[in-house]
This record gives sequence, C-alpha cells and structure tokens, in this order.
Amino acid sequence: MTAMSEDSWLPPGYQTPKLSVVRKRVASGDDWQIFDCGASGRALLVESRTAQSWVTSRLMPEGEIAFVEVAGRCWGLVEGGHGCRVESLCMPSAPTDLSDVEAFAAALQSSLKIDPSLDTSDAIYIERLSRVLPTTAIGENVPLDRLVGMYLTGGVDVSILAPRRVLCLAPWMTVSDIEVVKSRLQLEAIDNLGLHDESGAGREVSDGVPQAEFSLPGRPQLQAFINENVVDIVRNADRYERLGVGFPGAILLHGPPGSGKTYAVERLVDFLGWPCLSVDCGSIGSPYIHETGRKIAAMFDEAAEAAPSVLLIDEIDAFLSARDEGAGGQHRVEEVAEFLRRIPEAAKSKVLVVGMTNRLTALDPAVVRRGRFDHILEVGMPSEVEVKSALEFLIGKIPTDSAVDISRLASSLCGRPMSDVAFVVKDACRRAARRGSDRVCNEDLVSAMTSAGARTEEVKKRKIGFI
Repeated sequence: MTAMSEDSWLPPGYQTPKLSVVRKRVASGDDWQIFDCGASGRALLVESRTAQSWVTSRLMPEGEIAFVEVAGRCWGLVEGGHGCRVESLCMPSAPTDLSDVEAFAAALQSSLKIDPSLDTSDAIYIERLSRVLPTTAIGENVPLDRLVGMYLTGGVDVSILAPRRVLCLAPWMTVSDIEVVKSRLQLEAIDNLGLHDESGAGREVSDGVPQAEFSLPGRPQLQAFINENVVDIVRNADRYERLGVGFPGAILLHGPPGSGKTYAVERLVDFLGWPCLSVDCGSIGSPYIHETGRKIAAMFDEAAEAAPSVLLIDEIDAFLSARDEGAGGQHRVEEVAEFLRRIPEAAKSKVLVVGMTNRLTALDPAVVRRGRFDHILEVGMPSEVEVKSALEFLIGKIPTDSAVDISRLASSLCGRPMSDVAFVVKDACRRAARRGSDRVCNEDLVSAMTSAGARTEEVKKRKIGFI
C-alpha cells in the first residue's frame, strides 16, 4: 500500500472491504473524510472513537461499518452505495426533486427516534442507511426546521417555516412540496403566508445582518478580527463606502489540521445567513485542457449571482500551488492566473472569498501578495485560555455538577485540536448517561479526556497571527 498524503487518510487506489476503489477525497471534517469511489459511490472514513460511539448508541445499523487499519491506525469505514448521498449537512449539495427531500426527512426521523438529543452540528447524512450521524465538531445544534431548510437550499441558513424564502432559493419546489415535508417531520408553520422571512435563528437583523456580535467560542482574536473586518463593514456599508472602503476582501486561513479553520468559517456562514458555495478539487478539477479554467470562472459567476454570498475554497494549495514549466505547466499557469484574476474582482460582486490551507509555503508567491487576499491569518492549536473558553461554551449547554473543574481540564487539553475538546465533552455526556445520571460530573470529563488521548506525540502551542 502506498503511503498516505499529508492530508488524505486513504491513498488513491485503496480497496475497501466491499472491493470499492478509492479515487480521491471530496470532503473532510475534524474526525471524518469522504471519498469518491467512482461507480461504487462514496465512502466515509471516520476516527474509530466516533465510529464506536455510533455503534454504542445504535445509530449505526449492525454490520454496516467496517473497522479497518490504515497506516497503523484503526478507522471506521462506511460505504454509501451507488447513486446514494454521503455528505456533511454543513454544506450539502442541494436536492433536485422531492424524493431526495423525503429520503432526508426519513433519515432524520429514524435517527431522532434512536437518539432524541442528536447533535446535528457538522452531522453526516448517509442516504443508503437512512441515518444522520453526529461528529465531534464544535458547533450549534441546529433546530430541525433550519436543518431541513439548509438541506433544501444547499446550505443557506433558512427555516422551512419561511416558505417564501425557501421557494426563492429552491425554485423547483412548490408550496405543496413544503407542506409534505413539514407534515412528515410534524413541523407547524409559524406563518402560513410565509411572512416569517428570518433565517430561522430568531436573530434581530438589520439590512440582512444580525445586530448581535459574531461569536466564536474559544477563538477571541479570530472573533474580534471577523467582527471588525467583515461584520462591521457589511452592517455599516454606507458609512464605509463614503470613506472609500468597499465590501470585505478575500481572507486566507492557514494552520495545522484540527486547528478549527473550517469551524470558524461555518460559524460565520451561519451567522450571516448567506448562501455558501464550497469548492474543492472534486468540484472543479478536470483532465481536459482549459476545462478547469472554465469551471473556475463559472464558480465565481455562480457566487456573484447569489450575492451577497461566501465562496469557501478548501485546501486552496491544491489550486494555487507554485507554478512551474514542467509537464502540463502551461495549463497550470492558466488555472492559477484565472484564480488570481477572479479573487480581487469577487468583492466588487459582494462575494466574500475565504481560502483555507494547511500548507501556506506551498502557495504560489503571487497569492500571498496584497491585492489578492487582503488578510492572511494563522489559526494555530488553541492556547489554554482558548480551550477554557470553548469548554465554558460547551459545558454551559449541559447540566453539570458544581464540582466540575474547567480550569484543570483546559490545562490538560491545551495544545490539542478543538475537535478533541468537543469529543471530550460529548464523551463525558455519554458516560454520565450510561451510569444513569442526568448530570455530568468531573469524573466523567476526566475519564473522557484520559480515554481520548492525544493524537500526536508532541503538539506545539501556537497563536493566531496576521501577515
């Protein structure tokens, strides 16, 4: 078996237990990755601790997950099947007909029947199994009406109880289609005329932007940056324009895997309530000459049509790595040039471009110059203060004993990925429920932390920085 790349947990050509062959990775989160297996559909690879939690809770049907060893580590592997969806609910592909929506609604029903407290933040939808499965991501447990609305519209934070807005974003649907979905999920309309046109989050908005400050638990510096350089500019556009400051420019986040880059962007998209288009190698890559360049142009045009919107470019180093004159070098130059031309133009169309990478040094030098990405931010592993803030946010949402020592937990988790922090809290809740308690005690949290363990032998503590 060939060695895995730095970022992909499965190498191209890997053969699954059901003899599917992995082609490429198409999506990823803190504790999971989704792979394209050609005609066999998609496969989900997940960290063993998350996979085991699905088995223990009975969310995973018996015999549907295989535990495999890859590069010396144990993983859970689920195969989606030909033509069936396997995707994150944070950024789903929009359905095209009512049958897709009914299948998703059925999966939600069956999953909630097994686990009424199902955490939907960054959950994975597996159509063949009719399941929605929780992950370890830190995020908001999205209410059912908004979760369905996000699925219908391909990721826009809108409630299905706001039918007029849903119909604008999903024009293939009809009012009767919406009623069918609401009836299946036993949802009642807040306003039968569709006058409830908020995002579903119950937030006070002005000119489409929530009046509350953007919140990013555990990342105060990044939170302050986003409030100052994105939220305030959008909220007070007229004032800024009078001084020659237009729509926020492109932002590039870089840092090690698990540092919380994706989580930060997802929180911002949820807060703004704008359409979000997610781009990866699988969506625009092509073996045909000039085809990738055309897809890049079409992607920016689509974002402009949906403006104001967010264009998220994950693993941007795959598109904008240093140009060379080797085999295929000329076409590579054309693709990079198209990106570099489009990125600064996006702000004029009210498209907020956010790029993410684990390898800043691999980017073409032209990318990091002023004028392309206005801000380049390092998102490192969380400090003790940041871990404590995240713990306070997470633990504050659950019933706990007064003896819970958050400071000691923060000290022990300092320097580890934010996904570990989320997992410890979730696992502590599971342990409390297993022993028949309705409260999480300090011993539950300590046991969960000890069981989780660090993923690397040495983790460097880093700070958010600005270039």
